[in-house]
Order: sequence, then C-alpha cells, then structure tokens
Amino acid sequence: MKVIIITTNFGFIALNEDYEIASSKLLLDDGASLIEAIDKCILTSYEVEFIDELSSRYDDILIETNKPLNAYESLECFENIMVEKGNSYGKHVRDNLYDIIGDISGFSNEKLLEIAHNQYMEASKNKITESVKTNDVMIVETINALEDLEDSTGRLIERLRQWCMPYLPELDKLHNHQLYTRLIAFETTRENIRNSPLLEGTDVTLSDEYDIQMNDNDLEIIKSFALSLNALYESKNTLEEYIQEKVHDVAPNLYDVAGANLAAKLIAHCNGLENLAKLPSSTVQIIGAEKAVFRHLKTGEKPPKHGLIFQHPAIRGSNWWHRGKLARAVAGKITIAARRDAFTGEYSPELKEQLDERVEKIKKDNPFPERRNKKSVDDAKQKKGKKSKKDKRKKSKRNKRKLKKGEYTY
Repeated sequence: MKVIIITTNFGFIALNEDYEIASSKLLLDDGASLIEAIDKCILTSYEVEFIDELSSRYDDILIETNKPLNAYESLECFENIMVEKGNSYGKHVRDNLYDIIGDISGFSNEKLLEIAHNQYMEASKNKITESVKTNDVMIVETINALEDLEDSTGRLIERLRQWCMPYLPELDKLHNHQLYTRLIAFETTRENIRNSPLLEGTDVTLSDEYDIQMNDNDLEIIKSFALSLNALYESKNTLEEYIQEKVHDVAPNLYDVAGANLAAKLIAHCNGLENLAKLPSSTVQIIGAEKAVFRHLKTGEKPPKHGLIFQHPAIRGSNWWHRGKLARAVAGKITIAARRDAFTGEYSPELKEQLDERVEKIKKDNPFPERRNKKSVDDAKQKKGKKSKKDKRKKSKRNKRKLKKGEYTY
C-alpha cells in the first residue's frame, strides 16, 4: 500500500491513492517553526515521527517536498521513501486546505484564518530578527545611506557655490568642497575668511579691493545653510569610517581584494554577502552594468567589460586595452574572497598578493594595444555586408503586400 504525505503550514496530512485522508499530524500551536522549516528545506522532528508512524502501516511512502531524497537518509524506512516536488495530491490538499483542516480539527474557517495569520506574523518577526543580527545588513543600509548623502551634498554644494559667487568669487578656485563649506559656515564674511587659518596651504587669497558687500541678514541665511551642509559632510565622513571598520570585520578577504567602499557596494547590490558569494565571477564582473547587458542582448552592441568593479583602482587607473583582462582577474579574486568570507571565515592574505602579481603580469604582457588581423576585419565586414543585403531583401519582400480592392486606382 502507498501513502502520500503533504506538508502544509497547519501540519502534515497523509492521503491514500484515492485522495482520502489516511492520517494527519496537525501543529496548530507551532506552525511558525514549521513555516521556517519549509522555507529552509529542513527535516523536522515532527515529520520524522509522522513518517515512522506511517512506515509500520504502509509499504511505500511518497512525500511531496522540495527537499532532496538524501535528506531522509537517516530514517530506518529510507528504502521505502520517494520524493516529488509537486503532484496532484498536493494540489488537491491546497485547493481544499481549510475544508480538510476544518474536518480534522473541528475549527471553523474564520478560526483557521486567524491561526494562519498569527503563524505567518510570528514567522515574519523571526525572519526580521535574524536578518538584523547579521552584520552585512548593516553594511547594505550604511552604503545606501552614504550614496544618498553623496547625491545630496553634490547638489547642495553646487547651490552654495552659486549663492556665494558674487560675494566671494576668489573661493571658486577652491576644489575641496568640505573646506569651502567650513569657510562659509564658520567665517562667513570676507574679512574673517581673508584672515582664516583654514586657507593656509591653499593658493586662494581674497582681494582687498573687492567692494561688493552683503547685508548681515543675507549672510546669516547663507551661514545657516552652510552649517547644515557641513553637518552632512561630517555625517558622510562618519559613515565612511563605519563602513571601513564593518567591512573589515565581516569580510576581511573582500576588504583586502576590493577595498571597503567597493566591497560594501557589491554586498549591497547583491543584498548580502552570501548572495554575492553564490554568484559566478562572470556575473560579478558585470554587476551594476545591467542596462548595457540588456542593450547588448537587444541590439547586438558590444557587451560591457565591467560594472561596479570599474571602481577598483587596478581597473580605473589602467589603459583601455588592459581593462577587460583586469576586470576578469579582479572579478575572479573577488568571488574567491567572498566565498571564503561567507562560508569558511578563513583569512587569506595571499589573495591580495596573487591579484597584484596577476595585474602586473597583464600589464607587462600587453604593453601596447593589439591590432586586429586585417583579414579577419575584412571578412567580418564582408559578412556584415552580405547579411545586411540579405536582410534588406527579406525586408523588401515582407513589405510587399497584395493591395485590397479600394486601396488602388487606375
């Protein structure tokens, strides 16, 4: 005899081959843990007890589950167990879930809905609690906050410079935005800025003959705006320091290979270190260049060589003909580093040394850009020309349509 076990959020239901209920094990008080076990594909003690109970009465046990068959290896009746990811018995139970559970438990549909609501609420709370405990979530949120701050400060400093240009045109030579903001926030007037120690080490000097003045009320408004902007710059510096420490603690190998900011951006883009570690290096290479990838797939343009990893100093500061090879090398090392951080936790300082050696070798082996073989270029052009003529012929045939009566005149 054969029995089919279906797992639901209320517990386990066993059906015979005629879709009749053979047995059941409901867990109405502990449904949240069952939902988590289903989500993580874990074999629970409740399921083991239920299978042992059925094995004494049935020859074959078919289990509808996402777990692999070897998850049941430890059971005595393993030889009689079969698994299936989806079948008609499971569909039958899910289509009539509340009626079946109501018949077994004696609860009304409203009561079962309330139980299900409480189970899912508890499971959601547990999941949120676990996600907050992991440090990579803090990295994701911090790097996102830092990117927002960079956007905001970029727009606000442009506004402040434009505002102060008529009064302090000499300060436009100052390229350090934070220093510019501090001068306006803490010195404000031309006289104070001219004598300020903050200008030491810069080539900016304020002229004594410039006679455009602002009244005190206007200067107060500008000062309050500059103070707010300076506070944003200080927050940005704090977040950068925090990211440096956090990435070094959570992913020391990735910190060595990619640097704190790039490592944090990759983790944030993949929504966690473990997700990043599961990706192949070819995907890591083009993370952040999704638009270019889809444009390549749609129009046939050249595929992107790199995405976010272009911010790596070895790629960004190199010649254009090195970047593709360097991007592959950097992506490979980032993948290895992320996997070691996520799954083993071992620190491997040799990864950084190996990457540096590989970068030097690529640059040494390719001092000049490679010239394409003239014959292959000509062949490619010829093929392209033939293709385009072929396409034109197809297109012209496609456009020929038999005219209907009334669409032509003699």
